[in-house]
Amino acid sequence: DLRRLARPENFLRVITITEVPSTYGRRDVVHVIRERCGVEVRPKDVVFRFKRWGRQSDTCYVLCPSLKDADHCVAQIQELAVPKRAAYGSLFGATFLWSSRATLFLCHPDLDFLVHDNKFWVCTTGWQEDMGEEEFLNLMNQLGFFPLCAIRHHILIDSSSAFFVQFEGMERTKRAMSRLRKLKWRWRIKREVPFFAYPRRIDVHREDEDSYADEDSAEDSELDEPVHY
Repeated sequence: DLRRLARPENFLRVITITEVPSTYGRRDVVHVIRERCGVEVRPKDVVFRFKRWGRQSDTCYVLCPSLKDADHCVAQIQELAVPKRAAYGSLFGATFLWSSRATLFLCHPDLDFLVHDNKFWVCTTGWQEDMGEEEFLNLMNQLGFFPLCAIRHHILIDSSSAFFVQFEGMERTKRAMSRLRKLKWRWRIKREVPFFAYPRRIDVHREDEDSYADEDSAEDSELDEPVHY
């Protein structure tokens, strides 16, 4: 499922829906999208996130038929009231769904070993198609960003460029994300249009594993480093 979501042609077609009741399954989410948004989604295109020990999370990822449908669903599913238990209607009260493009999926051989275990990367997308790495770094320096390197990745669905940018230390990484957020507001980029993201490798747990290195709290020390803005 995750590899299918990460295909180049599916970039920007995947939306994230949060606050989904634990009693909901794929067909329940499909029904809500059909009734409230008028968009037909296949059940196999709804992928739930799972917590530790295999418990279903309140987050799911939905692959929409087109980019236009994804934009429409993001606009409609904002504080959308749905029954907590789909089979009983409003008998057990309601919950509110939210949607966004909070999670982007990318899969390409050139990106498999790019991030490794380094936490100091930031991804920014939406740049013009013919922009190269050197030109991008020069622009970043003019804007007050001083990354160590930038790796370009072509985005097929909208013919744009994305750049994976590495910084020195977590403090500079967080500061860069804060400044990119301000640039998105200053450049009047729509809220639902992704402009930057924090890249992470997909967390896959095998059935025969009992302990997971990524759940060691001692490994999160860099993320808690204080930032001075």
